[in-house]
Amino acid sequence: MIDPKDVMKVEDENWEEFKQKAMKDELYYNGPGDLLDTAEGRAKFCRLNTTSVFNKPDPEFPGYKIWVYNLQGQGLVIKKLSRVDHSVMENIEYDADGNEKSRSYEPA
Repeated sequence: MIDPKDVMKVEDENWEEFKQKAMKDELYYNGPGDLLDTAEGRAKFCRLNTTSVFNKPDPEFPGYKIWVYNLQGQGLVIKKLSRVDHSVMENIEYDADGNEKSRSYEPA
């Protein structure tokens, strides 16, 4: 099993190999300690992943997904069901360093 904290120890040249191995581990993307939970993890995700849309199961809401819109090296937006009001989606925009820039909501 891969520990989510291992992502901080991976050298950039080994990232693709690590990512392929991690994608096979169901527990890697779920729950506390997720890559996207910290500013450092979000910055690394933003820098190393291509400009694309990613999704993963939402561990807190089975049947829903967390969406990540990544603009490589420039920032990302994480879109997920609001933990406060389940009738809206929460959109959180982050800069390239993984720091929150803005937050908005839309109907789910």
